[in-house]
Amino acid sequence: MAHLTTTLRKRYSRRAFLQIGSSGLLGVGLADMLHAESTLRVHRPQATSLILIWLGGGPSTIDMWDPKPDAGGEIRGEFGAIPTALPGIQFSEHMPRTAKILDRSVLVRSLHHNVPDHVPGTQYLMTGNKPSAALDYPSIGSLAARLLPGCAGMPPYFTIGEAASSGAGYLGAAHDPFRAAATRSEGADALNGVVLPEGMTRKQLEDRRRFRDIFNAHFLRHHADADLVGTLSKFQQDAYEILASNRIGNAFDLASEPEPIRKMYPEGELGRNVLIARRLVEAGARFVTVGTDGWDTHANNFTTLRRLLPPLDQALAGLILDLEQRGMLHDTLVVCGGEFGRTPLVNGNGGRDHWSRAMTFFMSGGGLKTGHVYGSSDARGFDPVDRACSPDDLGATMLSLLGFPANYRVHTTAGRPVELFKNGVAIADIIG
Repeated sequence: MAHLTTTLRKRYSRRAFLQIGSSGLLGVGLADMLHAESTLRVHRPQATSLILIWLGGGPSTIDMWDPKPDAGGEIRGEFGAIPTALPGIQFSEHMPRTAKILDRSVLVRSLHHNVPDHVPGTQYLMTGNKPSAALDYPSIGSLAARLLPGCAGMPPYFTIGEAASSGAGYLGAAHDPFRAAATRSEGADALNGVVLPEGMTRKQLEDRRRFRDIFNAHFLRHHADADLVGTLSKFQQDAYEILASNRIGNAFDLASEPEPIRKMYPEGELGRNVLIARRLVEAGARFVTVGTDGWDTHANNFTTLRRLLPPLDQALAGLILDLEQRGMLHDTLVVCGGEFGRTPLVNGNGGRDHWSRAMTFFMSGGGLKTGHVYGSSDARGFDPVDRACSPDDLGATMLSLLGFPANYRVHTTAGRPVELFKNGVAIADIIG
């Protein structure tokens, strides 16, 4: 049995396990995949869930959240700067909605690292640990899936859209995300194999569960290895609850969302995916990554950002206001950023190149201080000049807000203990 489960884990993704479960009599594959060792938080959490909006390719934060209006045109670029809800703090003219809710949010303007390449840079920001050939670090979402208590009928960790380096690494496939395609419709098109198969009723699913219980009871009477069956039964029940409750399908179906709420989010793929993320968290998910791409602006930076920034601006502001209205903002940490920023100097193609020495992350909710700007970059945006911090520190801050300090240890699949963030320290100044 153990050999079969190991083989299946190597061959199938988390999504495939869910598909096995829907068609295989609540099979062992799905049940074993759902097995996550439960661990109590070691200190009081501020947040219970996290939504990460990932800007793949490296967003030009100097044209978003850290403008340099007094620098020369070769640095300032084509965009003007506007005031925000915090006196003296300015945003790009294309981020007006987010500017208005900065009093509910935190800017980390002194983030920096030395890995200005897409793949390792993404790994660094997604995991909070500098990439290493010796150890495949898990994403922060997988750490959350491993550490936080689950909710019946709902996998703890989702990615929607493009989200590289979001896997479980040394934690093993059981803590990989459920990967949903970017949604382009109002329904649950991305969920074949998770909702009940066409033609199967809940009564038929319940009949299968009862048959499984009878089989297990017979096995217990005639075999000594009762612990194995008891463990499998627990996680088979989790599989049954995912299929029977249809919480995932309901979260992806936006038809039930009131029109005024839907209008808070932009039309199009990003708006739908961010709204789905909120619905997944509301239904019990612990960590949802919404991945977008297209932020690698070596050429035509300003033309591209005129297209990308307005929907991002509306999606972020809409999400934060929506969570606030529902009383969910304090419990839900919202984080937005990418693997690095862009060069302060505009190149000859009207673009900006990779720049990891100074970048900004936007955060809100989850027990953070409100209306706080942490650190700053120099007058031209080349380097931090105040309270520089690293991706390790950012990751440690996220997990601290979820209830786990940087030196908390988890175990690899081989049993090796590893600290969450060996080189990271939570940024205490932004925690409420």
